[in-house]
Amino acid sequence: MGAPKRRDFLPVDAMSAIAAPKGRIGTSDVNAMRYRFARMRDLDNYLGGADTFRLYANELMHTEHLLATCRYSDTTGVALADLASEQAQQAGWAAFDAGDSATARRLFALSHRLAVDTGNTDLAANALIHTAYADATSEAVSAAQAAGQLITGSTPPQTLALLESRQAWSQAIAGNARDAEAALNRARHAFSERGEEPAPHWSAWINDTELDIMAGRVWAVLREPSKAIPPLERALATFPNQWARDKALYLLFLADALTDAGNVDRAVAVVDEAVALAAAVASPRPINHARNTARRLTGLGVPGAQPLADKLSAITLPVHPAS
Repeated sequence: MGAPKRRDFLPVDAMSAIAAPKGRIGTSDVNAMRYRFARMRDLDNYLGGADTFRLYANELMHTEHLLATCRYSDTTGVALADLASEQAQQAGWAAFDAGDSATARRLFALSHRLAVDTGNTDLAANALIHTAYADATSEAVSAAQAAGQLITGSTPPQTLALLESRQAWSQAIAGNARDAEAALNRARHAFSERGEEPAPHWSAWINDTELDIMAGRVWAVLREPSKAIPPLERALATFPNQWARDKALYLLFLADALTDAGNVDRAVAVVDEAVALAAAVASPRPINHARNTARRLTGLGVPGAQPLADKLSAITLPVHPAS
């Protein structure tokens, strides 16, 4: 582990309005930047990627500028590169959420290279898991499995729970029910082993509710409604409406499972609830999912499905800021 390789940086073609310190920077400067970015990351709970991408990308470019132009110790350089890796992951997530998977994959690849250079295997694993999530094909399993190989005995339990739950998702997308279930079980076990040691901010948000949500989504994708509906209903009972994008998406997985279970009237009502939440969020993902579910319900001849599909077709999706 040492100072980051400067070949890994993205070209700095636009600079943030943040005033960059000149000369030498130290650990306190990086800690202040990390705290600032942690607060910015929390905006993802409330805003869609089309609103947050430029904010996160500017933070990344600012950090890259410091890495390229300032003087610092090897320890500070590693900390700064780790921060850039986190920022690249978050900017990549916003790009994916806004509908630009190609930009997302480039940013996840950058994040992975930086994390490997600094020896941060947990962060490198999370970059691969993000790559797998953005891929959403059977090939994603390879990236998810590569992430699993980076897990060590020192990986914090909450970080491990996050990585395993995302592993389950990739396996579900590939149709591997047994492997998906095994990953869900490992995630639950890891989370049960957590202690008082804090997890990194990027994985500290995982909790029982999020594990229920992932379990429900996994089983919804695998067309197992009896296993999908209970955890989704349990999680959604207390999930806040102000996290509109995520709640809309989780409601839509519930609607898919209800459709598979034959409860189509309730499925229409759940899709309508999801659309009301998602309509004002700058992310195309819930609306695209809702359109697919509404088309399926319309094809089944469900009363109320066609007006819902018509309403969805009239919604204009947000444009990704990098487009």
